[in-house]
Amino acid sequence: MNLKKRFALTLASVGLGAALVSGGTFAYFSDTAVVNNTFATGTLDLSVNPTVAFDVANLKPGDYMVRYFEITNSGTLDIQDVLMKTTYTIEDAKGDNGSEDFANYLNVEFLTSDGQVVLLNQSLAKLKQLSDSGKAPDISSLYGFMKHLPVGDSDVICMKIVFTDTGLDQNIFQGDKVNLKWTLEAHQGKGVAK
Repeated sequence: MNLKKRFALTLASVGLGAALVSGGTFAYFSDTAVVNNTFATGTLDLSVNPTVAFDVANLKPGDYMVRYFEITNSGTLDIQDVLMKTTYTIEDAKGDNGSEDFANYLNVEFLTSDGQVVLLNQSLAKLKQLSDSGKAPDISSLYGFMKHLPVGDSDVICMKIVFTDTGLDQNIFQGDKVNLKWTLEAHQGKGVAK
């Protein structure tokens, strides 16, 4: 490589270095601002009083019981609906029920708070079947919580259970027991602009 080429290459290298140094130290004005955010969720809290509505012994065909319980929205969000999911087990005292389900003979009536009007009438077995298929009754629509149960509000649920008398021999159910559990599942309403 001749001297001219070497000199040109050195000059180009110095020029590139100077451009990098001056470009890296270029000064300009700047400013920053910070936006802080907080997101806190509300709570759904459905409480029931009393927690045991039916505890009955010595039933016979034709007997019935009426019970009341109160549900309260103790959370910080309105409750849109309340599903009542039904599960139960049967204790067949003599092991003689065969294919008969005692729960088919326990009829559940959801009544108005004065106990005068039947809002829904289903056997306990049918309520469990509805729950198992994802169609548990929405008791908020039955009792008309005005499409929701607001924070701090409560409502009274009235139910009547009848041991249906078929007029036939029902001896297979003597000594039997039903262990019933109702799970009330509260849901929030749709999201809204905040």
